Order: sequence, then structure tokens, then C-alpha cells
Amino acid sequence: MATLKKALKHLLVGPLGSLFWALLGLMVVLAVLPGQQVFGLMQGYLGFHSLVELTCVIVAVLAALAIFNSYRTLSFQYLCVGSLLALSAVMDSLHLLSMPGMPDLFSANTLNKAIYFWLMGRLSAISALLLLSLSHLSDQPARFPRLTLTLFLATSALTLVVIFGYPQHLPVLYTPQQGLTPLKIVLEWGLAGMSVLAGIILLRSSRLRQQHDREMLTVAAWTTALAEICFTLYGSANDEFNVLGHIYKALSYILIFRALFLSHLRYPWQALNETRTRLAHQEQRWNLALTGSDTGVWDMNLVTDELFASPQFHQILGYRNGALPRDAQAWRERLFHPEDIGHVMASFDEHVAGRSAHWRCEYRFLDAHNRWRWLLANGQVMAFDEDQRPTRIVGTVIDIQTRREQEQRLAETRERLQTLFDTTPTGMLVIDTQGMIHQYNPMLEQLLTPHEIVLGQDNIWQWVNDEERTDALEHWHEWQQQGAAQRRESTWHRELRMSLFSHDRTGQPLWTEWVIAPLPEDNLYLLLIEDISARKQATELLVENASLYRSTFESGNAIKLLVDPENGAIVDANMAASDYYGRSLEILKTMHMEDISLTPLATRRQRARQTLTQQEGHFETRHRLAHGVIRDVEMFVASVVIGGRTLIYGMVHDITARKEAEQGMVQLNQRLSRDGLYRQYLNELSTRLFELNDIAGVIPLLEECLPRCFPDTRGELALRIEELDQAHCLVWGGALCAQPTFEYRQRLTTSTGALGRMTLQAEPLDEEDRHRLERMTDETARILTLTLINLRLRNQLTDHAYRDALTGLYNRRYLNETLPGLLESASDETPVALALLDLDHFKRLNDTWGHDAGDQVLVALGEILTQRLRATDISCRYGGEEFIVVLPGASASIAMMRLNEVLEQFGQWSMQVGDDRISHLTFSAGLIDAPRQGRDMSTLIEMADQALYSAKHAGRGRVHSPVHEASIS
Repeated sequence: MATLKKALKHLLVGPLGSLFWALLGLMVVLAVLPGQQVFGLMQGYLGFHSLVELTCVIVAVLAALAIFNSYRTLSFQYLCVGSLLALSAVMDSLHLLSMPGMPDLFSANTLNKAIYFWLMGRLSAISALLLLSLSHLSDQPARFPRLTLTLFLATSALTLVVIFGYPQHLPVLYTPQQGLTPLKIVLEWGLAGMSVLAGIILLRSSRLRQQHDREMLTVAAWTTALAEICFTLYGSANDEFNVLGHIYKALSYILIFRALFLSHLRYPWQALNETRTRLAHQEQRWNLALTGSDTGVWDMNLVTDELFASPQFHQILGYRNGALPRDAQAWRERLFHPEDIGHVMASFDEHVAGRSAHWRCEYRFLDAHNRWRWLLANGQVMAFDEDQRPTRIVGTVIDIQTRREQEQRLAETRERLQTLFDTTPTGMLVIDTQGMIHQYNPMLEQLLTPHEIVLGQDNIWQWVNDEERTDALEHWHEWQQQGAAQRRESTWHRELRMSLFSHDRTGQPLWTEWVIAPLPEDNLYLLLIEDISARKQATELLVENASLYRSTFESGNAIKLLVDPENGAIVDANMAASDYYGRSLEILKTMHMEDISLTPLATRRQRARQTLTQQEGHFETRHRLAHGVIRDVEMFVASVVIGGRTLIYGMVHDITARKEAEQGMVQLNQRLSRDGLYRQYLNELSTRLFELNDIAGVIPLLEECLPRCFPDTRGELALRIEELDQAHCLVWGGALCAQPTFEYRQRLTTSTGALGRMTLQAEPLDEEDRHRLERMTDETARILTLTLINLRLRNQLTDHAYRDALTGLYNRRYLNETLPGLLESASDETPVALALLDLDHFKRLNDTWGHDAGDQVLVALGEILTQRLRATDISCRYGGEEFIVVLPGASASIAMMRLNEVLEQFGQWSMQVGDDRISHLTFSAGLIDAPRQGRDMSTLIEMADQALYSAKHAGRGRVHSPVHEASIS
């Protein structure tokens, strides 16, 4: 009841409520005042009565016509409402003609006969209002419209027979000099109660979508109730209540007609005009987006070999609009790069031949400055001739020059890195965690000659001497078990004796120094192998013959130290050490290793014990020079006995330059690999975006790919796309900081407005890394903008290609692509019906009323087909005034019934042209079904055409089938 109270409150305080209160107040005032005759003579009353009744009859007929000729499907409910209004018009006409003073109609006119026709007319009108208020009835089309109309006609005929033929058997409703009988008053109050009930139900009805229509019909019902109450109060035919009741009746009819006219005629036309306006605005937006985007559009006529390029196509290449030739042969001879024309034409011909769904190709094109620019073209065949040969191909093109240049720079960088790898004087190879070789340089091949290296088969640990292999593998596995960050900051360093023999010293073992550093790729490492056989031989000689110590110690340019293993005191040093450390020999001999070495004391003592035990050793450390300069060094140590005292003899090599070179090479390789990987992810994102066919797929793809393209960053991408229901904001790497170290923003804009904004926050390593992030952000924003514009244009081009411009139905191209698949899957359980329709006498219609009128007829038939058929059915304009209708899952009998319903509704359609009216239009149709009559599309259409001609010869305005036949004239 809350809804009813709210509706009553809204109604009774509005303009319509004011009208109702005014009518009610007038009736109350007349009831209080003494009664009087409004018309002194019956003839004067008859004039007023005739005018009011004729007005009601005309309005009732117009209301019925508004229902029967509306654009909505005529359901059983509205069929009954229209019939009841028409019946009320008939009864009111007979009431008017049966009044005393009018010429006798079949029998003597009496007030009782006129009152019976009056009551039947009021009952019909009030029943129509009750039917309008019932919202639970179905909107499905009336199944037996003729039977329904026949029942109403039978009711009318029966009423006429009873009233005209047996008046003596009917009870008296009015007695002269006495007034209304109790039966008449009870009947009028019953009609008043029905009117009040109809008004209350109308307020809560959901069938009429416009609130104003419901309120107007409610006031009409309650005004009818006031009229019926007035007809319980009059004493003579021409007193004030009789006159007031007729006025109230006329007002209620006018309100009913206005509400039905608005809901059934004006509102559909308004909706149609609004739809046309939206379509015009959409076309304007499409043209504006095409004009302002960076995507070029081209259109090629395959029959004439002419090619049209949009202004954006010219602008991309720097040409003045219209400067590019229209002849496609000129493009092939002068504008395509000679090295690219072969694969361009091969892929183009493959698509035209139907072996690919889309044409996509990258090529170089000559711009206005005589420079070659890389372009990415995408196209699709859009039109075919009657023999299904392609006649037109349409597509888009974007500039990918920047992307190709970046790919070229990346390739050049990789080539420089490979050159460095191939020409370094140290043996280098790439291995995995198991020691399998993936790549090696020529220096390693020279070092291991005559051994031949086989990729994928040789394992580096097979080269190591059997006595040292187990210990080396344990050391290698321990180093691998460190954390990833700790492995990146250190190297695996070991001197190993190989089971191979040096190629330049027969019979001598090959001593090598191995340095292994991790690469950015997972589970791959860079191994440097250096031949140290000569150095090892010299060390061994020193250990074996301590008497040669002094001459060896002081000779050469090598830095040499003699250290006490107990306390780390420097016992002796050579001049090379003095020059290197920047201190005199006297000062060096007073210092300890802790004064120059940065290695912790515990580590130094452990190394000293290991040297004394193994008599030799090798390690890397860092030494401090006189002025505080820190240098990376490697020490080769051995235990010697001098004067009965065991000391540690050490040779120091400065490896700062080598360490910096190794670190620089590793960092360069890491950066190049990382940049190449991120560039690969970005190219992959670009490719996948360009392959999308629906804008809705952009958001999930960006959520998947953007975090990979921009790792170790915080980012936000805000998008506002009108094809999607709501704005989207994608965030990766955590929330944005208020004061970031580095922040870069780029807007996604087109000529039609902003699509969104991309924000990136990071901590770049250096200025080059900062520029890389900015370039990738710019390119990502540009790729995304071009993708959205390209998807929008592609969807709109596809929709224009599959729709008929006049009727909005599908065209022949869509039929050719869809129908063969439906016919192939047809079976006896799920048949496919196909009908070919042709408008009758359409040429004569065009010649008589003009082609504009003919176009409106075609549009009307298209709208009827859309309304009457299912959403799964396919309606196509086949050409001119011919249409093809495909009904999947429908047998020939069901399709015959639906097409006859369309034919009937089309026959009821009419249109005003000047002073003439076009109506009673028909069409002829031929109907077949698959698979009973075959599966080949061309054969079935030809059989439908033959059935169509049979329908034409049989008199037109009918649907003909080889099995079933029905017609509606």
C-alpha cells in the first residue's frame, strides 16, 4: 500500500488531480443546489446530446485506431482493449440513434432502448480501462486475432438482436413521470465502482511505462465514475445531472484517447527520432576520431586497382593530402622498398585468395622526404561480387619507424657484445649449473687445441684432473647455494689442473685459472679460463729451491712480499713493491699486513695456515696504498724456508683494471639483457594489443603485461574509454609515493579528447636508465592510444561492412559468411528454414510516389521483420526490393506461420504521401528448408527463387513452399 499511497499523493496534487477535484466539486455543488431543467425543450437537449455522443464516438474510434496501428506488437490484451473501445463507439452510436425524437431505428425509439445501448457502451469502455490496468498479462502477439474479433462482433450482434427484437422481455429502467428504476440505479453504481477500481489498479500498473499516461487514465476512470454517479441522480432526460454526466463522459473519452495516443503513437516516433539523432552523433564522433588519430586508413578497389589513402595516411608520411597516386601499380613500382615488395605482395595475395582471415604486414615505404619509413599495415576484404570474388579491401596503417630503430640499436649492441666476447684474449664460455657448454669464444678453442669442443655434450668438469675434480665440484655447489644477491656480488675463483695437455709443451700438465660470474639469464654463468702453467712452474721451482729466493725475489717487475705467518709482519719486499705501495723499503719492512690489507684478521690467519699446509695458495683481496687509494689485487703465495725460518712468499698482481672490466662487462651484459627483455615484453604487448578484436580485451591484457614491461617500478594507468561501462585504473608495484625519486607522466590523448594518463615512479640507476624509462613510457602510451583508436575504427568498419545502410538489416556479405555454416550444421532435428521475399509491384510504387516513398516502405518492412522474428533469426536485404530470411531451428511449417504473420502486419501498415495514402502492401515469398532440400547455399537460394516465382504466378501476396502453401491477400 505504500506504493499506492505515494502514487495517489503524486496524482491528486498535480494538474490532473486539480481537474478531478474541480469536476467532483462541480457535481457536489449541483447536488446541493435545487434541481432545474437545463434545456426547456427536448429538441434543444437532442442537439446537445448528439454533439456530445458524436464526440465520444469519434474519440473512441480514434483510440481504437491508435492501438491497432501502433508500432508495438499487438498482444491479446491490447487487441481486446481496442475491440472494446470500438464496441463502445458502436453502442454509443446506437444510443444516439435510439433517443426519443430521433428517427425510429428498426423499432420505436424509447428512452429504455437508448439506456440499454448506453449501459452496453459504458460497460465496454470501463472494461477496456480494467484490461489496461492488468500488468500481469503477456506481451506475446495475439494467437487468434480473427477469432477474437469474431467473438466481439458476435457479442455486438447478439446485443442488437436482444434489444431490437425482444424489448418486451427486458426490464424497465426508466418510468416517465417517476424517473429511474432501482435496477437502473444499481447498474449505474456498479459501473461507477468498476471505474473506481480500474483507476486504483492503473496507478499501480507497470504496463504503461510513462507515469503521466497512468495518471491520465486514472483520472479518466474516476471521471467516468463521476459520470455514472450523475446518471443515478437525474430525474428527467434534460435536467442538470444528465447534462453534467454527458460532459464528464466526453472528458473521460478525451483523456483515454490522449493517453493511448501518447503511448502508442507519439512515444514510438520520439524514440525513433532519438535513435536517429544518436546514430548521427555516433557517425560524427567516428569521423572526428578518424580525422584526429595517428592511424591512417586506406581503401583499395581490387577491380579497378585504385587505392584511396586517408588524410592521416598522407600526414604520417609527410605528404600533402591527395599527393599519393590513386593507381595501386604506382605504389608497387615506386613507393614500396624493392626488398619488401616481394613478401608484401605474397601475403596480400594470400589474404585476397581467402587463405588468411586478415592481412598484416610490416614494410618500408617512401615518405615525402625520400626516406624509407617502416609501416605496419592491417587490412581485410570487405566486399565481394556475385561470384564471391573479392572486390574491395579496407585497412589501417601505423608508423613503426621508432620501434624498428630501437630494435636495430638493440641488435647493434648485441653485435658489439658478441664481438667483445669473440676477440677477448682470455678463453670465455657460457655454461649452465651442471657445467654444460652453451657458447665459447675462439680463444678458448685455441687454448684447448687439439681438443675439439662439442656444444651440448662437453662438460667443463670432465676437463679437470681427477684428483681435484671432487673438491672443485664441492666448492662450486657451495658457491651456488648462496643467495642470488650474494652470488651477483662475488665470483667463483679457483686454480685447477686440467686433464688435457698444453698444446705448446708436450707432456706438461695444463694449469688454468677459472673465474665464474653469474649472468642475468637464469642458471647461466660466464667462465673465464686463463693458462697459468708458466706461473705455476715458477712457483714450484721457488718452493723446491729456496736458495734461488733472493735472485728470483729481487728480479722482474712483479710485486713481491715476504711475510711472517705468525704475526703478519712484512719481513722483506722488493723495489716493485716499494714503488707500488708508495713507501720506502725501510718503512715497508716495519709494517704488518693489516696495515695494507683490508681482509679481516681471522681470514688472513686461515689463509696463512692453509698456505703452510698446502705449501701454496691463491686468493684475491684489496690493498691500501700510501695515499689511501684502495686497489684490487690477487696474491699467489707459497711457503719457503729461509735460514731455518718458515715464511710466506707472496707475489702481488694488481687486478683493479681487470675487475673493473669484468664488472663493467657484466653490468653492460645485464643492462643489455634487461633492456632487451623489457623491449621484448613491450613488443609482445604491442603485438597482442594489435591482434585484439574487442576493446573489452584491452584491460585484462594490460593487467597481465604491464608489470612485466615495467618491473622494479611503481605505476598507475588510468583509462576512460566510452565503449566500456566505467573508468579503469591499473596499479602495479604498489601505491604511488607522494615524493618519489623519479616520476614521469604521459597522457593518452586523441583529437577527440583524453583517453587517460600513465604515471611511472622508479629509482633509476643513472641518467641513461632514466631516459630508457621515459622512452618506454612514451612508447607504451602511444601504442595504447593507437590500439584503442585502431580497435574503434576496426569495429566500426566491420559493422558498416555487414549492415545495409538503408534498412539496418544484414547485407549479402554477412549472409555469405554466416549461412554456409548454418546449413552445414542443419539436421532433421534442428532444420534451417530459408525464405526469399520480393515486394509486389514495387517498381509501380516507385514510379507513382517516388523513390523516397519506396525507401520508407523498405525501411518499414525491415522494422517489421526485426519485430516479428526472433533475435536468433537472420534478416538480410539481398538486393533492391528482395530480402532473405533465415530461421535456424525452425521447420517449414513454423517458418510459414511466422512469415504469414509478417505478411499480415505488413498489409496493415500504411503511410501518408501528400493527399494520397499508401496501404495494403504485400510481398511474395518462396520458402525452403535444409537439410531436406539440400545444404548448398546457391542451390537452396535458387530453389527459393523458383518458389517465389510460383507465389508470384499464384496471385502474389503469399508465401509458397514446395511442401506447404499459404497465402494472405
